[in-house]
Amino acid sequence: MKRVLALLAILCGVAVLTGFSTGSAATRGTVYIGMDAPLTGPQAVVGQGDREAVLALADYWNSRSGINGRRLVVEVLDNASNPSQAVQNVQRFTSDSKYVAILGSGNAAAAVATAPLATQAQIPFLALSPPTTLVAPPRPYVFVALPTSRLYAYSMAQYLKRVGIQRIALMGDNGGFGRDGVAQVEALAKAYGFTITDSIIFAPATTSFAAELAKVKNSNAQALWMWTVTPAGNTIVKEFRQLQLSQRLVLTGGNLSAQFLEATCPDVNGALVNGYLGSVWQQLPRTNPTRALSQLVERLVKHPISVFNIDASTSLFALKAAMERGGFTRAAINNALETKLKRLPTPGGRLYLGPRNHSAIQMDSMWAGNIASCKPRAVFGAAISK
Repeated sequence: MKRVLALLAILCGVAVLTGFSTGSAATRGTVYIGMDAPLTGPQAVVGQGDREAVLALADYWNSRSGINGRRLVVEVLDNASNPSQAVQNVQRFTSDSKYVAILGSGNAAAAVATAPLATQAQIPFLALSPPTTLVAPPRPYVFVALPTSRLYAYSMAQYLKRVGIQRIALMGDNGGFGRDGVAQVEALAKAYGFTITDSIIFAPATTSFAAELAKVKNSNAQALWMWTVTPAGNTIVKEFRQLQLSQRLVLTGGNLSAQFLEATCPDVNGALVNGYLGSVWQQLPRTNPTRALSQLVERLVKHPISVFNIDASTSLFALKAAMERGGFTRAAINNALETKLKRLPTPGGRLYLGPRNHSAIQMDSMWAGNIASCKPRAVFGAAISK
């Protein structure tokens, strides 16, 4: 009997040393996620907001035993708002087996350029920008946790129809977000009874939009719907007010950052805008789980959260839950994203992922309203009315 007990003791010791054990010893180690971000260039505000939230959450979770006992490390590479550099960054992540997932670029063109690399390498890829083409149709291993441009378009379309706007002029930058947004509104126009009076595509480096805005001013459009997260948006808002357009100015959730709202205040007041729940968390019922999660992120970043903080934290919450419920291999995380996260609460709202749906946020987490006192005010949306 003593020999049996001694042998069992030795085997247990070997199991602990080699990692073949159960309990806390089995969960030791580090899990790596790669992140491609526009930390510099025209969309630096996007990448910096994304990185800020991701690193703050990683530190917070690591101080509380990590993810199932594993320390989370997110390694961030700058793509300088350049899709070519983004491709090099993502290739570095896909070729190194230590990375179990990728947070794709907040630059839409970069996300579109790099998502196929993730599919080829079979590594989960959550884009931090909303191009609809990433997930419609769904492609293997590629997900969007934040609202797609299509969802932003349909959400605002419902509100515009409610307030009686039918004739719309569109302006979008020539990057992935601007072009996709304009295209999505054009596609839904007939169903909502809209007339598109003009579709203006511009270069983000443009320094004045007086001619384009004068054209809209002299048209019969009731609203100007702007699709850009570049600094050009600041100029458009300023000149819109200077030229005293009678039309309603319509923004997207991509404009809900302190940098944009402060830079355009007070000219931005009165603009219509939509977004998802994290950007108006203070207005949610206390029973809504998104309120507490958004409040946590705001406490961690130590300032009012931007839409980019929300995009990144929503995506990282999805990856954390997928690892907790599925495991730490690329295939296990992908399977969990598709099968184990339905109705997962996040700082942006609830996620509804599935094998045939790789777009997580749905209409129940969207709101629409206006800018008042240079802050978003939600007045329309399923969660707001409860």
